[in-house]
Amino acid sequence: MIDTAAFKKTMRQLASGVFVITTQLEGRAHATTATAVLPLSAEPPLLLVCMHRESDTHRALSRAARFGVNMLSSSQVALSRRFASKTHERYRFEDVPGFHGPHHCVLFHDCMVHIEVETESMTAGGDHTIFIGRVLWLQADARLAPLVYHRGDHHVLQSFEALDLAKAPQAG
Repeated sequence: MIDTAAFKKTMRQLASGVFVITTQLEGRAHATTATAVLPLSAEPPLLLVCMHRESDTHRALSRAARFGVNMLSSSQVALSRRFASKTHERYRFEDVPGFHGPHHCVLFHDCMVHIEVETESMTAGGDHTIFIGRVLWLQADARLAPLVYHRGDHHVLQSFEALDLAKAPQAG
């Protein structure tokens, strides 16, 4: 049997993009920070999002037909922390510059990627639910650098060329 603490500690070694998932239910906005977001299929375009079953956003996501996926850029650490918190700040959107996509999902300005998704299915996965959704609309800004989560902290992704490591002599 795998110890839960050891599992969590080991999984923190996996680097991931940082996303804020948004939805609305009964007139109330919901959002949460997530790192378990993956493309599932290109034909048809499907995305999967894993959400802890005890979260408020999970309850809203399981009842709403659509949700927004905001892949945060390197300048948006504060948004990541805000929507990962358990405070009431995560329900306030009016001070976050944003817009509604063509399918009325809440999306935030300055994100690297915006995706609007319609939920196709939900599957239990331990203490999480795996939401599989059909991509309805998307856009990306390749000029921005992604925010990355690794070892319990936020990082900026850089290429080897940007770090000048690609030109380093090879050990031999």
